[in-house]
Amino acid sequence: MLSDYSSLESRIKDAPEPTILPRGSEVKARIISVNTGISEKNDARWYSVGYDVPDEPMALPFNDFFWEILDEDKIDPGQFMKNLDRFRNFVSAFDIDLSRPFDWEDDLPGKEGWMILGIAKDKTGEYDDKNSVKKYIFKR
Repeated sequence: MLSDYSSLESRIKDAPEPTILPRGSEVKARIISVNTGISEKNDARWYSVGYDVPDEPMALPFNDFFWEILDEDKIDPGQFMKNLDRFRNFVSAFDIDLSRPFDWEDDLPGKEGWMILGIAKDKTGEYDDKNSVKKYIFKR
């Protein structure tokens, strides 16, 4: 089957490129994925939460990292306390009900919440800059 794109040729050539949003942008983000694993270093479970910004379709997806707070005994105490605070803000921003168990990978994708964006720079120079979560905010 042949596809004829001749009527869209100029639109295709002028299509915008994906971008990152400015540092300090306050956005409503959507969880699009959650990856999980176990650290070889400390045997603690971790979660990498992937986001997009529905109101900015050309914004590149980005992610944030959490240690499993149930693995407190496996995590450095300072890291644990910072992670606990970040997790508290995350569950508030995304209205996650902690009164019942939830599955990170199945229950969180699709949830929306507010955050302020930062920009993560690649120290190796191998990758482009990307957005990051500077702060989760509770906003209803």
